[in-house]
Amino acid sequence: MALRLIYRAHIFMVNSTHPTLQMGRDDSNEIVVVSLFASRLHARVEARDGHFVLTDLSSNGTFVLMDEQIGEASGAQSAAQSTERRLRQEEAVLSGRGWLGLGRSAATHGTHSARFTVQADTVQADTVQAEMA
Repeated sequence: MALRLIYRAHIFMVNSTHPTLQMGRDDSNEIVVVSLFASRLHARVEARDGHFVLTDLSSNGTFVLMDEQIGEASGAQSAAQSTERRLRQEEAVLSGRGWLGLGRSAATHGTHSARFTVQADTVQADTVQAEMA
């Protein structure tokens, strides 16, 4: 499994080879956020026990806007629905895909927001496909 984060057209990964990523205004972070709403060290994402855990370290909070698919039993039609949660000095497990808003709602997708997707790790997927052949 891998967590892909996209911020300002740059892609960042959290996986077994890079298990921790920090975000915030300070230049020491992997993702340097150019927003006054973000703290110097705003949040951390880490791979933990097979999950990706987001920890808010800020004073303004981190907003998690999850993309959810709601489909009918037949699966023929589905509609997208989003739910947002504000973390304040809390942790949350990330799954699926969505947006992270550092210090402000992620719904506006501004300079304070990063897109995330939890996906199968391509190295592991290639290994499984090779073993099946």
